Amino acid sequence: MFYSDFDKFVEKLLVADNRTVWENRSTTFVPSKFAVDVKDEKAYIALSVLGHEPKNIDINCYEDKIEIKAKKETKEEKTPFDELVANIDERITLGKDLDGRSAKAEFKNGILTLVVERREESKPKKVSIKVG
Repeated sequence: MFYSDFDKFVEKLLVADNRTVWENRSTTFVPSKFAVDVKDEKAYIALSVLGHEPKNIDINCYEDKIEIKAKKETKEEKTPFDELVANIDERITLGKDLDGRSAKAEFKNGILTLVVERREESKPKKVSIKVG
């Protein structure tokens, strides 16, 4: 069997004190389907839709959830990039403080960003104090 310099390099990386480096780690990497950021009165939801055209993306907004669907187009001429594009069928459940029907969508550089506002009844009400 052929034992290359690359094999020696990998062996040095993985073996330390007769244990592999991975035995010393406890981190698990799970890629995220979408990112959520909540600021003030709005929630920002970002989802990669790389390879899809905005006209082919369907977004349905309900009070408590948002559904996003997109099918990859079939082309006569295939490219290696086509293998990276997948069908999208996502359902995002919103918290009780958010109103899915207020959602607005923006598409830029293969990223779909949804902005969802808080429900009016869940916004804090400021009360002034009356003296005397």
